[in-house]
This record gives sequence, structure tokens and C-alpha cells, in this order.
Amino acid sequence: MGSNNTKPQDLHALPYDSLPDPRQVWPSTPNTPQEGLGRLILLTPEVVASAASSCIRTGRRTSLNWDLTKLDYANFNRQPTQHHIIPLLDGSAYDDIYIFNPQQSSQWDGLRHFSAPFPTAGEPGRRLFYGGVTAAEIEDRGCTRIGMQHWAKEGICGRGVLLDYAAYAERHGIEYSAFSDHAVSLSVLLDIAREQNVTFRRGDILFVRIGVTKAWDTRMTPAEKLSYAQSSMPQHAGVEGTDEMLRWIWDSGFAAVAGDAISFEVYPPKKTYTRKGGKEVPGLFLHEYLIAGWGMAVGELFDLEGLSEICREEKRWEFFVAASPLNMPGGVSSPPNCVAIF
Repeated sequence: MGSNNTKPQDLHALPYDSLPDPRQVWPSTPNTPQEGLGRLILLTPEVVASAASSCIRTGRRTSLNWDLTKLDYANFNRQPTQHHIIPLLDGSAYDDIYIFNPQQSSQWDGLRHFSAPFPTAGEPGRRLFYGGVTAAEIEDRGCTRIGMQHWAKEGICGRGVLLDYAAYAERHGIEYSAFSDHAVSLSVLLDIAREQNVTFRRGDILFVRIGVTKAWDTRMTPAEKLSYAQSSMPQHAGVEGTDEMLRWIWDSGFAAVAGDAISFEVYPPKKTYTRKGGKEVPGLFLHEYLIAGWGMAVGELFDLEGLSEICREEKRWEFFVAASPLNMPGGVSSPPNCVAIF
């Protein structure tokens, strides 16, 4: 916990290897807007203004929101979206009613979405959310601590950068299924950045295109979708969960990360990853660090197909991002309501 003389930004400015505890970066006073922002505190007015002035040149724009009807075959026992159209005034007007789980389509994982283990001698199975929030606080409808309302009040705005792994794999003849445990290493991400001539700035919002939404829309049959949804251990490709990946995400100064995969990182998490020569490095679950440990917004199932196309046409992989999460006090997650502007 930060002292009265320490600003939250001070801890976020430390190198990864200098953090007192990379699993617990909780610098803000509990139950404050600063705590609710988490890592988004990096999106200062100066960072956002610089991003707008450098990235908005042509005015081209594209939504990053997948259809609310997707995933049309729900997984993890979630329910597909319901959309009801209700007549008013004998059909002279209409309302609509939405019943949906934000996790079923494009979403920002909020700080109430995922916890991490913080065991004690008396409670070996104890898990806590960002800032030390407990499950009892999450379930208390009178408590809105670290809720989605904090992100909604400022929005998630800044410089977005796309690392297009799906396009990279096609260029290099890498064959994989988006619905497998295919993992993208840090060395590959850095090679993509080099090929795209992408450099990173503090406060960037990182996007990684894996190809999950495209595969769902264009390659999977209804029977395959149903089988995937009913699987007790569904797999999908994503970035590796390793200490070196965490170090790079932190030290690059990313304010948020997002992708078109179901959980940004490869799922299920792997215990080890094999390197050249057969060396193995330990695996970890990024969600426990990014969300519960750092207070980082994690975007999932974003539709990055139109974004990828414009990036190729513009020959640049940077753009301005404007996202407006739902202003739900105590909200766990939200559709991104996100647009990229070139």
C-alpha cells in the first residue's frame, strides 16, 4: 500500500524487477477512484492528448465490437444474448430489452472478474481480487468497490497498437488452429513488432490478433461450435503465460491489453513452455497477475478483422482508441463500445 507521500504512478513507474511483489501491485487507497482505475491510471490527459495528435490523421475508423449475438453457442455454462423487441402505443413505437452476459462477446474484464491466490496458514485456499477485495465484497450488492463505474467515467482512451499474429503466421507459413493450445511467445511478438515497424510508448493499449473470431465466423460448423461450447476443457490459442511475458507487458508500460481470443492468453494455462533445445520455462496464469495483481483491463473477443485490414492499407499499426464501458456501479465486465480511429 502506498504512503501518503507516494502516488500510485510511482509504483507503476518501477521496472518489473524492482517491484516489491509483482503479484500485488496495489498502490492506491482502498475504495477510491484511483484504486478503481487500476493500471488505467497511466492514461493521463497528457498521454491521451499525445495519442490523439499523433494517431488521428485520415479519419478512417472501425468498430472493434463483435456482434452481441456471438458467441452464439455459449461456453462455460454461459447463456447466449437475448434481444426482445417490445411494441409501445399499439405499435407506433418500440423498445428493446437486452439480456446478455458481457463475457459472451467482446468485453473488457473488469477488476471484479478474476481473483488470485493469496493463501494463509489458516486459509490455504484464500483468493483475493485487486486491492485485496474479497468475494464477500463482490457479492455484496451494496458494495461497488473496484467496479466498472470507475472506467466508465473516464473511458479507456489512448494510443492503440496492433500486433497481427494471424497475418504474421500466414506470411511465415505457420499453421495452427485458433481453437487449440497454440501459444504465441514473446520472441514472436517482438518479431511481429519489428516487421511492422512498431515501437511502443508508455500508456499504449496493446491488441494481439490471434484469429479466434475469424475462425468462429468463417471456418467452424454449427456442430463444431456446439461441441466446443459443451467441452469441459475448451482450448484456444493466445499469448504465452510466462514471467518474461509479464515483464515485457509491465516494462513496456501498457495501460491495457486486448485481443480476439477468448481469454487473451492461451487457454488452458500451461505448466511449462518448451524453448529451442528442449529447455522448459515455467508457465503461469496471466489473468491472476494482470487483473488481480496489477488492476489491468483485459479485453477479449474483440473483432480485429476490420482493424487488421485498415492497418495493412494504411501501412501503420497505431491508431487512437476510444472505449466507453457501461457505467454500472459494481460492474464486473462490460462490452467495450470501442472504436479505432486512424
